[in-house]
Amino acid sequence: MKNTVWVLTSEYNDYDQHGEYFIEVFRGKPTEDQIADVVGFYADSPTVQHILSGGGREKYEDVWFNLKEVKLQ
Repeated sequence: MKNTVWVLTSEYNDYDQHGEYFIEVFRGKPTEDQIADVVGFYADSPTVQHILSGGGREKYEDVWFNLKEVKLQ
């Protein structure tokens, strides 16, 4: 059994500078379909591919997603 989980968060760039918000946790690295279901994009979209590679802000979008593998203690 692997001692890590994958955590999906989102960040917002607006006046209040919210910071990261928890969205979902996965036992293993999520699939394209799992990410698409959670974030509301098609599984084959460039955004889903970007999230699966770690995510982060790409250009000037107001909302972006981060996917991180986190070790359990």
